[in-house]
Amino acid sequence: MSTKQTQERSVTLEIQASITERQDDLPAIVGYAFSQGGALLDLQPLDKEGRARLAVPVGAEGQLVRVVLGPEVGKDALDIGEVLRRGGIDRHVPVRPNTERVPPLLFELGPDRWRRWIGRLCVVNGTLLKRIVSGGVVLNLPVCNASVDIDEVDPWPIIIAELPQIELDRLRDIVDGPWPPLRLPIPPRPPEPFLGADMDATDPLLSVALNPQPLPPRQLHAHALQLADPHAIESHAVDRTALNALTLPADLVLAARAPRMVFERAVLSHLDLLRPLLCWLFPFPVRRTRIATVTTDECGHFRALIWRSIFNVDQPDLYFTARQRIWPGFWVTIYEPKPVICHTWWNYVCGSEVTLVTTHPLARACPPCPPVVAPNNWVLFMAIGNTSVWRIHGANDTTRIGAPGHQPDQLGLLDDSAPWGGSLRPRLEFDSSLRNDLGVRYYRVSYKRSGEDEHAWRPSIDAINRHYTHEVAGDLILEQYPLGPRTVGSTAHLYEIPPALPPTGQWSIPNAVLDTQNAVIPTTAVAPGVPFDANGVASGPDQGGTWQIRIELFDAAGTLVDPEALGIKWRVPASATLSGTIQTRDAALLGLVDAALNRMVVTVRVDNNPTFARIDAPAVGGSTAADECGVMHYGESDQAVAVPFLALQRNRFATYSFYVQRGAVSPPEYGVAGTAAANAAGMPGAIPPSPPAAPLPTVGSLLDACPLAGFTEQLYVAHTGTDGWSRLSGYDNSAARAFVLAP
Repeated sequence: MSTKQTQERSVTLEIQASITERQDDLPAIVGYAFSQGGALLDLQPLDKEGRARLAVPVGAEGQLVRVVLGPEVGKDALDIGEVLRRGGIDRHVPVRPNTERVPPLLFELGPDRWRRWIGRLCVVNGTLLKRIVSGGVVLNLPVCNASVDIDEVDPWPIIIAELPQIELDRLRDIVDGPWPPLRLPIPPRPPEPFLGADMDATDPLLSVALNPQPLPPRQLHAHALQLADPHAIESHAVDRTALNALTLPADLVLAARAPRMVFERAVLSHLDLLRPLLCWLFPFPVRRTRIATVTTDECGHFRALIWRSIFNVDQPDLYFTARQRIWPGFWVTIYEPKPVICHTWWNYVCGSEVTLVTTHPLARACPPCPPVVAPNNWVLFMAIGNTSVWRIHGANDTTRIGAPGHQPDQLGLLDDSAPWGGSLRPRLEFDSSLRNDLGVRYYRVSYKRSGEDEHAWRPSIDAINRHYTHEVAGDLILEQYPLGPRTVGSTAHLYEIPPALPPTGQWSIPNAVLDTQNAVIPTTAVAPGVPFDANGVASGPDQGGTWQIRIELFDAAGTLVDPEALGIKWRVPASATLSGTIQTRDAALLGLVDAALNRMVVTVRVDNNPTFARIDAPAVGGSTAADECGVMHYGESDQAVAVPFLALQRNRFATYSFYVQRGAVSPPEYGVAGTAAANAAGMPGAIPPSPPAAPLPTVGSLLDACPLAGFTEQLYVAHTGTDGWSRLSGYDNSAARAFVLAP
């Protein structure tokens, strides 16, 4: 069934499903075709031969069709998210205007989708991601068009049986102990089983027998958490004391002194317990057999149907590597964790999901492609930077205007009461039907102060681009696709709605910030911050406040369209996270749509005012450290020591931390933290009372057992605002001072 309003012609997508060990009572299997925006294009049940023919409309522009093979879903619950949630298998098919025929789509549908495998076939599902950090935010982007090699590692009975005698003797020494100091490797599947928070503490095996990856025992991790150096926790540097806390079974220790056959049987019987130790202490090489090579799709997914080795009596043990062609004629290995024994998926459960994460700087990522669940013909205001619009006060069910949770003074702030600032980069997503069916080709983003009139709207004028990769004579080329701004007809400052497919090849994200933005709002230019003078007094009126971001749509001639008349739905994400299936909410019900003026408007609170930090001269009993030597003389140990300071931010969008430290002693003798004051007069109220804060310092509490000592005072004031990608740390300030307490 087609959901398009107009259709000149259609192309047939033929599904050919190979259903392994099909049973008579197998429920109906349906093939679905969805547009990139999640609109249902067609659905047909598979016949007895596992075939179905789906009719997909061919529009004036190309589109990326998502074909899903899955169980029958009722009309009331039918959407892309539900089909995938029930275990649907998806493929992506580009359909361009000149497409006349599409090769049949071949699906291998094994019993892993409806029961456990019978026989030796095994389906391997996985995703290859690139982890990058932008502005302190960790992003996992799909790595597309990469070759994933799947190797089967020899099972443990073969590994142990083929160990040379000298290696087996090393293993005996490890089991018999004591163990030397070691550095634990970072496991490839953190963090769920790593802390073991949901494990039964009474089970001695659960603390070490982590499956399928060899992860640190809970006793070792608990010891690591107590280490003074935080870097030791990240590197898992655990000493011999922690290892000795893990007691091996007595029969295993005794078998280490017995003949080889006895020891081998004991090792195999306690394999779940020993596997982590073998990884950390005994990372010997293992034999690998290449059993499959697959290519990741636009979403980084891969799928392989493999035969398990007849030498492996249970589940396969798999090791993964990945390659990608980066330079002309050259393949670069972008994922190959070592040692192999520590990164093997032991006892892989057929059909389960494998997630491979690379940090290789040369790995080329593609745009994230989570399914969007929304009515047909949608425009989604996804985020500002990498921060979901759902987190904005006034843009969600709980805090929309008129809701019980709405607070007028919080309008436009984030859910942690943080303001916006710097360069704001709205991120928009468009249903492909806008271009293909409705003739909507452009959008415009403008902004103004909430109190300004309609003539004050300022359009975004920064260049917005996308990038795509394609092959030329066997070489992979990265090219730019400009979106605007451009003048269309008599309308200026328009940006093209990104097409579903690039002119050729596939979309790429060489820069996670620039390749996901749809406009730029330079708040520092229109609402600059006002600094403080040396006395902590603001030097001018506040330029911040609430600003409105407007989105409008235009047709191919540059004429403003009426979204309501065309059936276009304005949407916002219904979650603070931007991963997985994106559920959406109607922006009109949240009060974010001005239907009379054909636009969507979101309000944000902007504050670019910097912070201020100053430490004034300390004092004790009338003696100050204002002289160049910085010495204060005290009389009694119970005398109070005054350590005044100023931590300011005009609208209190900042936090501060202040401490007094004696010499190199850690922790500091006195420390306090809180929310910055708006001005110097409000500073006393910004210091938390004691208790619960630390008692105010005295001569005795600072000196401890020292009759004379030097001290440093440190103050840091951190702005809480964000540009959507990172905190506005450029507005932070700090101060330092030193003094000496002497009799």
